[in-house]
Amino acid sequence: MAEAALLAVEYGSSVAQLLHGHGYGPGHSVSARAVSEGVWRECPSCDYVGAPASIANHKRKAHTVAVGEQAQGAER
Repeated sequence: MAEAALLAVEYGSSVAQLLHGHGYGPGHSVSARAVSEGVWRECPSCDYVGAPASIANHKRKAHTVAVGEQAQGAER
């Protein structure tokens, strides 16, 4: 809860303002930094990035459906 109060007081409850205040923006991506430092990973099948658990969830939801749809297309 203290994090929410700090965000509200210092950055007007805006994550975008927090990121901007720390130098992130169009030319300096916080996502790219997270990947370069090994905190986040890239999906091997697309440009999605996130924590390892998020990547696993993303692959299960986004890419399993695509494989299933491809199999249905092959049956037609």
